[in-house]
Amino acid sequence: MNFKGKKLLVIAPHPDDEILGCGGLIGRVKEEGGQVYVLIVTVGTTELYGGHSNLKERVKETKEVMKFIKVDDYEIAFPSDEHHLKLDMMPQKTLVDWFEKESKLALNKIKPDIVAIPFMGSSNQDHRAVAHAAFTACRARPHSLKSFQNLILLYEDPVGNNLLENFRPNFYVDIKNSLNLKKEALSLYKSQLRGPLHQCSPETITIKAQSRGREVAIEAAEAFMLYRFLV
Repeated sequence: MNFKGKKLLVIAPHPDDEILGCGGLIGRVKEEGGQVYVLIVTVGTTELYGGHSNLKERVKETKEVMKFIKVDDYEIAFPSDEHHLKLDMMPQKTLVDWFEKESKLALNKIKPDIVAIPFMGSSNQDHRAVAHAAFTACRARPHSLKSFQNLILLYEDPVGNNLLENFRPNFYVDIKNSLNLKKEALSLYKSQLRGPLHQCSPETITIKAQSRGREVAIEAAEAFMLYRFLV
């Protein structure tokens, strides 16, 4: 599959989810002449498991990462402690409307060919809220009434052993040539970096990419679950 001329929209609950789930895909699309847009839903101050990062720091990191991976545009929809890790308390319709029509990167505005959304079985409440809202926003309607996306992918949650349901990949992207970009981009989220044994470390995502690659007899891959593919 060639991504020349294609538009990819990645919907990410928090900064770094877009890299963890589809940083390699992002690199492929840009390398092959496509456009990439990243809609990050929320970010805030985090004090969890000994870590600490504040809102201002994470917004700055995100800007640096978006520049590094050369996205065509990006947005942080709700950058505040009011919403961070509390998206399950927001009315789902608010998120659906944002994805569908209100965001500057809304489906009906940029009209992407490909949409990547989080896997619904995550144990993280923000991931589940975003996944369900995005799933609804991408529902099929007559093409004259709303934007239609030919390819919709659910990307993998890196915390694979804490899922509420099994992730069963049936769509793979070869990221042999974009794995280094993925690792370097993740390293720019300095406030989120942990040791090599952490599930979201550059070392671990390398092993994950190699493991997914072995499943389809290539060097490195990102795995997705296919929601819709119209040809």
